[in-house]
Amino acid sequence: MLKLEKVCVSFKSERQDKIFGHTRQQVLFDVSLDVKKGTCLGVLGESGSGKSTMGRVLCGLLKPDSGEALIDGVSVYASRKGKKTLQNKLSIVFQDYTTSANPRFRVCDIINEGLIVRQRREKVKLDKKQEIIKLLELVGLPADFYERFPHELSGGQLQRVCIARAVACKPEVILFDEAISSLDAHTQVQIMDLLIDLKSKLNLTYIFITHDLTSITYLCDDVLFLYQGRVTEYLPVDKIGQTKDEYARKLLESIVVFDVQEEEAV
Repeated sequence: MLKLEKVCVSFKSERQDKIFGHTRQQVLFDVSLDVKKGTCLGVLGESGSGKSTMGRVLCGLLKPDSGEALIDGVSVYASRKGKKTLQNKLSIVFQDYTTSANPRFRVCDIINEGLIVRQRREKVKLDKKQEIIKLLELVGLPADFYERFPHELSGGQLQRVCIARAVACKPEVILFDEAISSLDAHTQVQIMDLLIDLKSKLNLTYIFITHDLTSITYLCDDVLFLYQGRVTEYLPVDKIGQTKDEYARKLLESIVVFDVQEEEAV
């Protein structure tokens, strides 16, 4: 459904003359992936690995130096049709829910941003209040949150509102960019359970960008390991223990050690 083929991205190096400098720093090296409809692809890597850059390419926000981004087999950057198809089918949930939700907007206004996109695309008139209340209930929030402001909500509740906004435009694909990393462990599990439920109910496809391997094993079908801009491993999550990649093994072993330490502490 969504595909990258040998994508390379570089940026102009900051430590040079802004006008005459030509040195570029390579961020992604021949990155390829294939997100199948109805699945969840986890993209795992530490800070600086190129995860967010890859996410921007997938979202149609950053044209790569070379390689292709494809939606339903159509090039996103080489054709107007591909760009339009991506805009219609993909939605995003960001890491920082405090900045991605306008603090002056009420919950109803935040979710309405997604409904406006849907109305423009489908050229239909919606009963916005009814739709917003349905979306609140869909993400596990009561109808009386309708008039609340972001500062009146917990982090988990506000991220649920942001998820409702992403779902409001009826996407087929949702990209989550570190969407649960700012939440405590208990709330993370609750949000992941919600995402599993929504994926099943709405027949969604997910791309889940994170630095946390535990959430990948909980939520995703496939996992791509990204290290210093290169794909080091790409396999089904249920075969993750069979990886021979050094970087993937190191991450797996760190989780095992942590789990053992936790059990001993208990």
